[in-house]
Amino acid sequence: MVTGGAGFIGSHLVERLVTDGNDVTVLDNLSTGKKSNLSSVLRSKGLVIKRADIRRIPYLLAKNLGKVDRVCHMAAMTSVQGSIKHPVLTSEVNLIGTLRVLETARRLKAERVVFASSAAVYGSPRTVPITEGANTAPVSPYGASKAASELYCRSFEANHGIETVSLRYFNVYGPRQRSGQYSGVISIFSRGIHQKLPLRIFGDGSQSRDFVFVSDAVAGTVAALEKERIQSRVFNIASGRETTILQLARTMQEVAKGAPSNLRFEPARRGEVYRSLADITRAQTELGYSPTVPLPDGLSKTMKWFVGDRT
Repeated sequence: MVTGGAGFIGSHLVERLVTDGNDVTVLDNLSTGKKSNLSSVLRSKGLVIKRADIRRIPYLLAKNLGKVDRVCHMAAMTSVQGSIKHPVLTSEVNLIGTLRVLETARRLKAERVVFASSAAVYGSPRTVPITEGANTAPVSPYGASKAASELYCRSFEANHGIETVSLRYFNVYGPRQRSGQYSGVISIFSRGIHQKLPLRIFGDGSQSRDFVFVSDAVAGTVAALEKERIQSRVFNIASGRETTILQLARTMQEVAKGAPSNLRFEPARRGEVYRSLADITRAQTELGYSPTVPLPDGLSKTMKWFVGDRT
């Protein structure tokens, strides 16, 4: 079962799981996800899509799902800035929703729940690269909701015997990423380049992120779902490479060929960390995780998709 399986990362994950021969049930309320994201596998016999809100998973729906071996919980409100504006809603979806999913997994007698956490749990790290043992000190309601959800995952494992694995995704990007007001910087820059507008940079552009292409993030997620024995319960999923926002903007302009080169600097935003870079040694060692997509290649694929998207 994959919650949020019609969303950005979730749909790529479902495609991979179905293509690999798994039977997959998707739970998604389709508020931000779209069935069209799953167009390549919609007719597959192994795929079932159920429209449901993770905050209120109907008992009968769960009862009729049949046997579910493993659950990947991807559904969430994912915007840092959106969480600052809507902290209560973010908590309801991300924290209460996670509890509902864990309880459903318990009823279904699932063996393992893989939870889509976030690097936002670290807040502003004292040192980089960031290891999984670093302190969690989120500076946004979004990060706080993910950190609290991780604790609930651990408590369910301790009390109910369900294996839980939290994947701390860093900045995942790629085709199907939304390009709205609160979406990731790469989708925002893509829209700006497509519309031939100056790229807006909040702060001086020296803040950095660890960008990981969606197929690499999916590979790490599949490993966490399918590996028989997992020693650790928390993993960083990232590229292990640091890129400043200014470097990102210039690289995207170069990849676009002919895009305007002007930038617009604006005041830094609240709730955002300055540096972010993951140590991915644990995922490499225990999951066999190995990101393979260089940033320019991933950006090219993302921007080509974006040009064809008019929604």
